[in-house]
Amino acid sequence: MTSQGLRASPEGIRAAKTALTDKTLTQQKLAAALGITRQPVSKFFAGEPVSRSCFVQICQQLGLSWQKVVGLAEEAISETTLQPKGIDLDVLVREVRQKRQEKIQDQCCTLQMLDIAQAIPLSEIYTPVSILEEITSQQWREISDLMNDWCLESNFQGFGQGNHQRALPGLDAISRYSKLMLLGKPGSGKTTFLQYLAMECNHGKLRPNQVPIFIRLKEFAEDTQRESELNLLQYLLQEFRCNGVEEESTLAVLAGGKALILLDALDEVPLIHVDKVIREIRKFIQTFYKNQFVITCRISAQKYRFQGFTEVEIADFQEQQRDFFVRQWFMAVAHLSSKEGESTCNIFTQQLNLPENQRIRELANTPILLHLLCLVFRVKMQFPYKPANLYEQALNILLARWDETRGIKRDDFYAHLNLANKKKLLCYLAVHTFVKGDYFFTSDKIQNLICDYLSNQSNTIDLQQHSIAVLQGIEAQDGLLVERARGIDSFSHLAFQEYLTAKYIVDDAQNYNWQLLINHIGEERWHNLLFLIVSMLDNPDEILQLMKDKIDELVAADEKIQSYLAWLNQKTSEVVNSQQVFAARAFYIICSCTFTHSANDVLAGDLFNNLSFNSELALDQLLFSTLNCVSELELGFEQNLHHAHAFNYIYALNINFDEAINVVNDAEFREELQKLKKGLPSAEGNIEKVVYWWYENGKLWNQQLRSKIIKYRNIGYDWQFNQQQVRLLQQYFAANKLLIDCLRYALDSRLKRKIEDELFLVYQKR
Repeated sequence: MTSQGLRASPEGIRAAKTALTDKTLTQQKLAAALGITRQPVSKFFAGEPVSRSCFVQICQQLGLSWQKVVGLAEEAISETTLQPKGIDLDVLVREVRQKRQEKIQDQCCTLQMLDIAQAIPLSEIYTPVSILEEITSQQWREISDLMNDWCLESNFQGFGQGNHQRALPGLDAISRYSKLMLLGKPGSGKTTFLQYLAMECNHGKLRPNQVPIFIRLKEFAEDTQRESELNLLQYLLQEFRCNGVEEESTLAVLAGGKALILLDALDEVPLIHVDKVIREIRKFIQTFYKNQFVITCRISAQKYRFQGFTEVEIADFQEQQRDFFVRQWFMAVAHLSSKEGESTCNIFTQQLNLPENQRIRELANTPILLHLLCLVFRVKMQFPYKPANLYEQALNILLARWDETRGIKRDDFYAHLNLANKKKLLCYLAVHTFVKGDYFFTSDKIQNLICDYLSNQSNTIDLQQHSIAVLQGIEAQDGLLVERARGIDSFSHLAFQEYLTAKYIVDDAQNYNWQLLINHIGEERWHNLLFLIVSMLDNPDEILQLMKDKIDELVAADEKIQSYLAWLNQKTSEVVNSQQVFAARAFYIICSCTFTHSANDVLAGDLFNNLSFNSELALDQLLFSTLNCVSELELGFEQNLHHAHAFNYIYALNINFDEAINVVNDAEFREELQKLKKGLPSAEGNIEKVVYWWYENGKLWNQQLRSKIIKYRNIGYDWQFNQQQVRLLQQYFAANKLLIDCLRYALDSRLKRKIEDELFLVYQKR
């Protein structure tokens, strides 16, 4: 197909000469700016035919509409000039798609995953993404709002969990918006999503009447090294030419709005080229505005807004997406069969959902870190014995390796800090925010902390400017700080804030006052930090003993709690041997205290794993359940509970009594239980009889039941703890649970055994 070129009209030439003068250009400078020879520029101003690509470039550089310079209406241009005569545009699109198919396949059909030697087929690993239509960092909120949402909904379990904004399926966003700026954190799946769009379009499943164009903007900037050559249209024409598509056909497709143009990673363009690249994209969009565009950029690196574009944010993985990714990962990357992959995914998910893996689970909402979890898990089919090792690997990925593996070199002040210095800075920020309870902080506050750190490291003059650059680098390049609302940041994951704080303390262990740290053992928010510190110390035995002493001191001054602990020791010594006594004490605490939240049942889970149930424990558990059932029934009547619930409790009581009578060995106690059971109303009767029984006999029957259980089993006492004592017992139990978790890292087995034997005992001052 031979090019006829385009010719400027007399009016167009006059407008071009005026624009040339206004921009203080000569024809020679114009040619140099475009990276072309002087000849086509001279022909342009002489009204002679010029190739379509050069004509459009000249008009773009002058800021003119090339349609107006030609002197034809836009419709006439697209129909008579750019489209070859006698060729239907839809037919042309099919021809171009066919010629470009292999190129798109080569560009987009595989993923090169971190620490995986071979490329992974995109179709085998791709996980559908979700889109947030409201950018999180652009919301106007206060720190108190973020804290309230976080504390109420996650109970200090992870950042960013309170965003209930409805997420839109990624493909729905593509259908809804013709021009999208897709923002996201590092490793959130932006490039993968763009590759998926290109492949779906290439296969005719998405926009079958459009030609997919996928451009890595970093490669575009690098392939056109001299700034004068940064010409997006020329770059595309050359790429299409390599696929056998002539210039006229490419321009016809673009002018007709028949392209799906995917521009990836604006944030990865070298700083010296970024302004020119943005101008090129803007001019290209203005000229070929009929096409569909998607541009990706890291959320904190996005500074320029393209007119007419809708900005959206790629959402974190939710549980269903996480499980899908893991299942696909073990089949596509670990090369397991479908059955094996499903089984391994189930084991992975079960372990990830364990309470002790809460912080690790928080990392799984980001694809790049979920990939790391899969890599680590497949070695031993479990997560690391020391979580700190996992967090260190995750930091290395975000701080350096993720950019290194893709050949990205940042060129700002923050990028010139080496890995060790970046970690020291982050540790400084973490410890000075965590200790004060600052999980969310203003940008000004974090900049001041950065200034303080830099002032201690060098004699840098412009600390304010550097602190801004460093903050932008941590947000945009590493994603370790995230803007949660306008001007308000937090660490991307609570796990990182805690780990970096722990690292700061451990690195200065010789000078650190451990007693100051141990004083926080009654505060739940410090527990994970303490656990990390113990796991990271070469010899944690000293701090373990300090923890034990401080835990005992928590309840030392409360006489009622001390009496309760004395009973606890007496009771447990009657039913289990010394090897299981500390687990049995935990069991009786849970059964007898009726804590106000169920989290303690979870806390006791692994303690019970160390407890071999015997008939004595089983009977007591059944009796505690019976007492709790009566308490619930009493509360239900006080609150006018629905009749069906009352029947359920009566039914449960009858069942419990039958079971207890069958397992109790003491004949006298069995007879007493049988008498009490006869006093119960039937669950098959009517509600009036149940209500009548309760108000006439229920409370007396309850007192008799409790007295018999106390007499024969030494349990069931009404300790009548006040609210302050209940909270204190909760703190005490949770702190002991933390200590038990930490004991796995004890070096001295005798110390470990000694501490276990003394758990939950009456306080004895050392």
